[in-house]
Amino acid sequence: MITKIVLTGGPCAGKTTTNERIEEFFSKLGYAVFTLPEAATLFIKAGAEFLTQDPHLYFEIHRNMMTFLLQMEDSFYEIAKATGKPALIINDRGAMDLSAYMKPEDWQALLRAIGKTEEELLGRYKAVFHLCTSAKGAPNSYTLSNNSARMEETLAEAISVDDNLIRAWKGHPNLHVIESEEFVKDKIDKVLIGIGKVLDIQEQVQEMML
Repeated sequence: MITKIVLTGGPCAGKTTTNERIEEFFSKLGYAVFTLPEAATLFIKAGAEFLTQDPHLYFEIHRNMMTFLLQMEDSFYEIAKATGKPALIINDRGAMDLSAYMKPEDWQALLRAIGKTEEELLGRYKAVFHLCTSAKGAPNSYTLSNNSARMEETLAEAISVDDNLIRAWKGHPNLHVIESEEFVKDKIDKVLIGIGKVLDIQEQVQEMML
C-alpha cells in the first residue's frame, strides 16, 4: 500500500522539522518513507525569477514547475512500489499549492496547459496536513532566517499566504488544519496522530509516542 500525503502551510510553519520527524517515526514502524522536496524552493534556488514582470516567463516558470512536481511524485510512486513495503510519500507542498500564488485566470490557464482539473489534482493525495504559520499563533517565532527562499517579510504577508493555501486545499475531503502552537513539537504530534489515522494504525502510533 502506498499513501501519498501533502504537508503544506504558511511560511515558518515548521514543515521541515515535521518532515524529518515523520520520516524517522514511520520508518521505525516499517514504512518506506519518501519526503519529496518543495519544488518552488528548488526552482527559486536554481534561479527562476518568480517575481518577474514578464507574463510569458512567469507562466512558463509555473507550468514547468507543475510538470516537474507531478513527474517527481509519479517517479517516487514507482520507486515506492519497487520497495515491496508499505510506503508513505510526503510531498512538501502539492499541486494545489501553486494556485495560492497565482491569479485565478493564470491558474485556469495553467490547468488547461497541463490538461488537468482541480478534482484530478486533489485526488492525487490521500490526505493534506496544513501547518499554520507561526505568524498566526506564535508571532515571536516568525523568522526569515531559516529559509533563504522565503519572501513573506511581514506577519500580515505570512498570514495572507497561509489563508490562501487553506483555501487552495478546501476542496480536499481529508484536509487537516493544524493550528499554530507555541511549541513545534505539539504541531508535529498532531500530524503524526493524523497520519496514523489515515494509515489506520493509530494504536501503534499512540504506543510509539508514549
